[in-house]
Amino acid sequence: MNPAALLFDEWAAAGRDESMARGHWPMVSQILGRMQLAPGQTCLDVGCGNGYAVREMARRVAPQGRAFGVDVAPRMIEQACQNPQNPVNSQFQVSQAECLPFADESMDCLLSVEALYYMPDPRMALDEFYRVARPGATVWLMVDFYQENPYSHCWADLVEIPMHLYAQQEYMALLRQAGFQSVQADRLLNPTPLTPEEQANFKPGWGYERWQDVVDFRTQIGSLLVWGQK
Repeated sequence: MNPAALLFDEWAAAGRDESMARGHWPMVSQILGRMQLAPGQTCLDVGCGNGYAVREMARRVAPQGRAFGVDVAPRMIEQACQNPQNPVNSQFQVSQAECLPFADESMDCLLSVEALYYMPDPRMALDEFYRVARPGATVWLMVDFYQENPYSHCWADLVEIPMHLYAQQEYMALLRQAGFQSVQADRLLNPTPLTPEEQANFKPGWGYERWQDVVDFRTQIGSLLVWGQK
């Protein structure tokens, strides 16, 4: 099995899929707002985890549209499929990003959150994104593991699986090389206020050795968003 699949299956079994969904949602909600999804569209989340973003995309493209989620981890897809809040126009399946089970030019919008850097061949994955994207479709990539976020650089050692540490310009170049145009980048800050309770319960780890590191990431560095259009 793909090393990332084994890792994410372990995380799903430990309940980390829920904490990741909660942690990413403040930024993902901003991305969904920028997507301007419309009823009747078809969209895809690659590396969907427990499907939290797919469920919201499905609601926004209903009733005629559809939202799909794929992930390499069977346990993540199992969690997604079993969620009682799944809209009827959502669907999940196990798949690698480099070989998506969808027809050419079948998607109006593609999303991938904290996933591309785990993929064995990110460029091949983006070629697949391009293949399934309709003319005019947009692709949206969000990552926290990137060169300009110094707090993330140790993550590859902590999870012990291959990871690709790219800079913002490298992510933009990968999208262009795959054929996407009008490529842009931005940083997404988490608007959720940090609380005294969070500060009191802070424990060093994952590159954040001081509480100020958390503050700096949340208020100054942020998540990297890169997007383009076919």
